[in-house]
Amino acid sequence: MTRTATRSAWGTWIGFESCPMLLGRLVEGFAGPWTPLDDVPVPGLTTAPVGDAGENRDESRGDSRDAEPGATGAIGCVVLAARSPADLRRAVPLRGLLPATTRVRIAVADVPPWTAQPLPVAAPGACWRHLTEMRVSRRGRGWHLDAAFTEPVPAGDVVAHVANGLFGGCEAVTPIAGLEGGVTADWRPGDPNVTLTPPGGPVPDRRDAPGCDLPLRRAEADGPVLAGPVVTGQVAAGPVGAGSVVDRPVAAGLPPLDEAVVNPIGFRRHPSQETAALAAHRDGFVVTLGGNRLVRLPASGRVTDVDVARLREVRGIEVPAFDSQAGQGRTSGVARVVAALSAAGIPVLAAPDPARDRALGPALAAALAAVTGEALASDLRREELSVRLRRAALREHGAAARWRRLALAAGLPVPPDPKVSILLCTRRPEMVPFAVEQMERQRGVSAELIVGLHGFTAREAAIPRTRLPVTVIEAPAATPFGEVLNRMAAVASGSYLAKVDDDDWYGPDHLADLLLARRYSGAHLVGSAAEFVYLESLDVTIRRCIGTERFAPLVAGGTMLVTRAVFEAAGGFRPLARTVDGQLLQAVEAVGGRIYRTHGLGYVLRRRSAYGHTWRQPVQSFLASYQEQWRGLVFNELMEDGARWRAEVRT
Repeated sequence: MTRTATRSAWGTWIGFESCPMLLGRLVEGFAGPWTPLDDVPVPGLTTAPVGDAGENRDESRGDSRDAEPGATGAIGCVVLAARSPADLRRAVPLRGLLPATTRVRIAVADVPPWTAQPLPVAAPGACWRHLTEMRVSRRGRGWHLDAAFTEPVPAGDVVAHVANGLFGGCEAVTPIAGLEGGVTADWRPGDPNVTLTPPGGPVPDRRDAPGCDLPLRRAEADGPVLAGPVVTGQVAAGPVGAGSVVDRPVAAGLPPLDEAVVNPIGFRRHPSQETAALAAHRDGFVVTLGGNRLVRLPASGRVTDVDVARLREVRGIEVPAFDSQAGQGRTSGVARVVAALSAAGIPVLAAPDPARDRALGPALAAALAAVTGEALASDLRREELSVRLRRAALREHGAAARWRRLALAAGLPVPPDPKVSILLCTRRPEMVPFAVEQMERQRGVSAELIVGLHGFTAREAAIPRTRLPVTVIEAPAATPFGEVLNRMAAVASGSYLAKVDDDDWYGPDHLADLLLARRYSGAHLVGSAAEFVYLESLDVTIRRCIGTERFAPLVAGGTMLVTRAVFEAAGGFRPLARTVDGQLLQAVEAVGGRIYRTHGLGYVLRRRSAYGHTWRQPVQSFLASYQEQWRGLVFNELMEDGARWRAEVRT
């Protein structure tokens, strides 16, 4: 075999606009020159088939991936410097701009404390078959990865696999997007399944089909625009078979948020610092507290996971109404900052600003209007506002939700929402109406209800009418609890399985919040914390000290939501009478699944005597560690959303 002639090292960076001097000392042994990845042009005839490096690559693609732009031959070493994990994900859609090489060095300058080490997830293909050595080392506040290969491999594939390992996989986002490189990469962070298109040129083919469903074009004045859906058979320019674009450009608005990096992970329930302030600063923004500068943000308003980590201890951030004469660029930058802070669960005290609020949308603008300094003084009230803000921001501006709406607006079909199968198993006929009512009030989610009657029949239980599709499973009392749950899961049709208890209270957004946490955490099983407990024998409601918005091995058994794939990989529930929840959690971790614990404000655990539950924890143990208590059955504001329901609940 004749080896490809190699050239010297080539370095590219992303995310260092506000701190270019850091590049010079970031990668040992490489002093440059550095090329901004955003400035690397998209080759005019690039095609982008799905898949990894290997024998199935289109030969027409070789020059664009096997050499430095503007040169021939493979590169001896490709160096990618990313300011943060968020910036590394922004590099993934641009992976086609990185040349082939026998050595890849990736340096991430700074990471949040909750980020794991960058261990790549190797996909099938030729890339990792040529690996000879790989080193991962901690450097200051970041990580470095150095991988060597016997043959030139596409450096972009290595970058995509490292990002995949950092964030636990990449869920597909539809429709398939076409990007012109540069700032358009902000619109599909972490997505390796994009098609890079030449500026203003035709959309290239991808395996005998148009390379994308919806292209995004650069525009100098008002930001990127959607060029309309791609069609075939109307070729005006470019190679035969290439897709042309419907000529009806539409302004796309703010870039979507990357849920994987700007999210509530690491939320602080009891912040140690007072409210900070956002202000204009030179060619961007700055967040200050007293005389200290906490973070500096670019004029685009892009916020990274490292920025969020540095703002976690502030009680909130004041955002003034910026001068309307500053132009659309300033307004969109402020709106993007506010949307990101809200998605991260950092409360924002925003002065009225009609232009900014139009960019944010009515749901988020309404959530912002409810935030006051007085409300932020209470830790519980602050967290309630935080949850409302993150819901509105992620549902309105998250990448998955945004592209779904863009596809609908362009007339493209979108896949249906994933269905949640609710597993409700009970031994108490008298609790069936109450339990069904809890699930009936769930909103913002497509669900079905699987009712397991354990030890009695449907003729002995009054199953109320409900808008949810209902399937009833009957099992003798001697059947182990875990086996009944497995029978219920077998008839369920949802992509997710949600286990609930028959006597606990659930807020109206309980399931929707679990799905949201699943999206931003990438975890295979998510659940709430049993923070709020009603001790029925004492007629007292307590709030326990449990850390939330973090990866953790334990969640409340009555709140578990798990993907069907991981549920089956873990073997389902063990056929035991008790401890089935804990056994499933352990099995999920054993097969490599990740578990995430979100907030507990949408769930109240009811506790009678220990013998009234499969989890036989004595009532006294709940009093050993709590931070607040109230006389009687007391709900927080998120539980009481839904008006009349609260007044009807009696124990």
